[in-house]
Amino acid sequence: MYIIQFIILSLFFQSTIKNALVKRLITFIVIPVFVVCVADFLKLEGMYAYNSYFASARTFILLIYGGFYFFQLLRDEQLVQKSIFINTLPNFWYNSGLFIYHCGSIMLFLSYNLLQLDKYATDTSTKNVTLTISYIAAIIQLILIYIGLVKAKKMRQ
Repeated sequence: MYIIQFIILSLFFQSTIKNALVKRLITFIVIPVFVVCVADFLKLEGMYAYNSYFASARTFILLIYGGFYFFQLLRDEQLVQKSIFINTLPNFWYNSGLFIYHCGSIMLFLSYNLLQLDKYATDTSTKNVTLTISYIAAIIQLILIYIGLVKAKKMRQ
Protein backbone atom coordinates (compact mmCIF):
# COMPACT_ATOMS: atom_id res chain seq x y z
CA MET A 1 0.00 0.00 0.00
CA TYR A 2 2.86 2.40 0.72
CA ILE A 3 4.15 2.20 -2.85
CA ILE A 4 0.65 2.86 -4.23
CA GLN A 5 0.30 5.79 -1.83
CA PHE A 6 3.67 7.12 -2.92
CA ILE A 7 2.75 6.91 -6.61
CA ILE A 8 -0.59 8.67 -6.03
CA LEU A 9 1.02 11.43 -3.97
CA SER A 10 3.79 11.79 -6.56
CA LEU A 11 1.12 12.31 -9.21
CA PHE A 12 -0.58 14.89 -6.97
CA PHE A 13 2.65 16.83 -6.50
CA GLN A 14 3.51 16.48 -10.17
CA SER A 15 0.20 18.11 -11.07
CA THR A 16 0.53 20.94 -8.54
CA ILE A 17 4.21 21.83 -8.92
CA LYS A 18 4.88 24.15 -11.85
CA ASN A 19 8.65 23.75 -12.28
CA ALA A 20 9.35 21.52 -15.31
CA LEU A 21 12.62 20.17 -13.89
CA VAL A 22 10.98 19.15 -10.63
CA LYS A 23 8.12 17.51 -12.55
CA ARG A 24 10.66 15.40 -14.45
CA LEU A 25 12.48 14.54 -11.21
CA ILE A 26 9.22 13.41 -9.63
CA THR A 27 8.60 11.14 -12.62
CA PHE A 28 12.12 9.75 -12.41
CA ILE A 29 12.27 9.26 -8.64
CA VAL A 30 9.35 6.80 -8.62
CA ILE A 31 11.63 4.15 -10.15
CA PRO A 32 14.39 4.22 -7.47
CA VAL A 33 11.77 4.36 -4.71
CA PHE A 34 10.10 1.27 -6.18
CA VAL A 35 13.50 -0.48 -6.25
CA VAL A 36 14.04 0.42 -2.57
CA CYS A 37 10.55 -0.93 -1.80
CA VAL A 38 11.23 -4.26 -3.49
CA ALA A 39 14.73 -4.53 -1.97
CA ASP A 40 13.40 -3.77 1.49
CA PHE A 41 10.59 -6.28 1.13
CA LEU A 42 12.67 -9.09 -0.34
CA LYS A 43 16.18 -8.63 1.03
CA LEU A 44 16.79 -5.91 3.63
CA GLU A 45 14.08 -6.46 6.24
CA GLY A 46 11.99 -9.17 4.68
CA MET A 47 8.31 -9.75 4.31
CA TYR A 48 7.72 -10.55 7.99
CA ALA A 49 9.05 -7.26 9.33
CA TYR A 50 7.81 -3.71 9.07
CA ASN A 51 9.65 -2.22 6.09
CA SER A 52 10.86 0.91 7.84
CA TYR A 53 13.70 1.60 5.40
CA PHE A 54 11.28 2.05 2.55
CA ALA A 55 8.72 3.91 4.68
CA SER A 56 11.41 6.30 5.90
CA ALA A 57 12.72 6.95 2.39
CA ARG A 58 9.21 7.47 1.04
CA THR A 59 8.30 9.84 3.85
CA PHE A 60 11.50 11.86 3.44
CA ILE A 61 10.90 12.27 -0.30
CA LEU A 62 7.27 13.30 0.29
CA LEU A 63 8.49 15.90 2.81
CA ILE A 64 10.80 17.30 0.13
CA TYR A 65 7.88 17.46 -2.33
CA GLY A 66 5.73 19.24 0.24
CA GLY A 67 8.47 21.71 1.15
CA PHE A 68 9.04 22.50 -2.50
CA TYR A 69 5.32 23.08 -3.02
CA PHE A 70 5.22 25.49 -0.05
CA PHE A 71 8.23 27.32 -1.47
CA GLN A 72 6.49 27.53 -4.85
CA LEU A 73 3.37 29.05 -3.27
CA LEU A 74 5.43 31.67 -1.45
CA ARG A 75 7.16 32.70 -4.70
CA ASP A 76 4.14 32.52 -7.03
CA GLU A 77 3.80 35.91 -8.73
CA GLN A 78 0.50 34.97 -10.40
CA LEU A 79 -1.16 34.57 -7.00
CA VAL A 80 0.19 37.95 -5.90
CA GLN A 81 -1.02 39.68 -9.08
CA LYS A 82 -4.51 38.17 -8.69
CA SER A 83 -4.53 38.99 -4.93
CA ILE A 84 -5.12 35.34 -4.02
CA PHE A 85 -4.05 34.31 -0.54
CA ILE A 86 -2.52 30.85 -0.34
CA ASN A 87 -4.79 29.88 2.54
CA THR A 88 -7.78 30.06 0.16
CA LEU A 89 -6.34 27.32 -2.07
CA PRO A 90 -7.49 23.75 -1.33
CA ASN A 91 -4.13 22.33 -2.43
CA PHE A 92 -2.42 24.40 0.26
CA TRP A 93 -4.53 22.69 2.91
CA TYR A 94 -4.05 19.23 1.42
CA ASN A 95 -0.29 19.75 1.30
CA SER A 96 -0.30 21.14 4.85
CA GLY A 97 -2.07 18.04 6.12
CA LEU A 98 0.29 15.70 4.30
CA PHE A 99 3.33 17.67 5.45
CA ILE A 100 2.26 17.68 9.12
CA TYR A 101 1.51 13.96 9.04
CA HIS A 102 4.80 13.04 7.43
CA CYS A 103 6.75 15.28 9.81
CA GLY A 104 5.10 13.57 12.76
CA SER A 105 5.39 10.04 11.45
CA ILE A 106 8.93 9.99 10.07
CA MET A 107 10.25 9.45 13.59
CA LEU A 108 7.99 6.41 13.95
CA PHE A 109 9.02 5.01 10.56
CA LEU A 110 12.73 5.47 11.29
CA SER A 111 12.57 3.75 14.65
CA TYR A 112 9.80 1.17 14.30
CA ASN A 113 11.95 -1.95 13.95
CA LEU A 114 14.21 -0.76 16.75
CA LEU A 115 11.20 -0.28 19.02
CA GLN A 116 10.06 -3.84 18.26
CA LEU A 117 13.30 -5.46 19.48
CA ASP A 118 13.09 -7.47 22.70
CA LYS A 119 15.64 -5.41 24.58
CA TYR A 120 13.53 -2.25 24.01
CA ALA A 121 10.15 -3.92 24.55
CA THR A 122 10.19 -3.06 28.26
CA ASP A 123 10.66 0.64 27.50
CA THR A 124 7.10 1.48 26.55
CA SER A 125 7.49 5.21 27.20
CA THR A 126 9.57 5.76 24.06
CA LYS A 127 7.15 3.72 21.99
CA ASN A 128 4.16 5.55 23.45
CA VAL A 129 5.65 9.00 22.81
CA THR A 130 6.54 8.08 19.23
CA LEU A 131 3.07 6.66 18.54
CA THR A 132 1.38 9.62 20.21
CA ILE A 133 3.24 12.12 18.05
CA SER A 134 2.31 10.14 14.95
CA TYR A 135 -1.36 9.87 15.95
CA ILE A 136 -1.61 13.57 16.77
CA ALA A 137 -0.07 14.41 13.40
CA ALA A 138 -2.62 12.11 11.71
CA ILE A 139 -5.50 13.86 13.48
CA ILE A 140 -4.17 17.26 12.44
CA GLN A 141 -3.80 15.94 8.88
CA LEU A 142 -7.46 14.94 8.76
CA ILE A 143 -8.54 18.35 10.04
CA LEU A 144 -6.41 20.18 7.45
CA ILE A 145 -7.64 17.97 4.61
CA TYR A 146 -11.23 18.64 5.73
CA ILE A 147 -10.52 22.39 5.57
CA GLY A 148 -9.16 21.87 2.05
CA LEU A 149 -12.31 20.00 1.04
CA VAL A 150 -14.46 22.84 2.41
CA LYS A 151 -12.37 25.37 0.44
CA ALA A 152 -12.75 23.26 -2.72
CA LYS A 153 -16.51 23.14 -2.23
CA LYS A 154 -16.65 26.94 -1.83
CA MET A 155 -14.58 27.41 -5.00
CA ARG A 156 -17.07 25.34 -7.02
CA GLN A 157 -20.03 27.47 -5.91
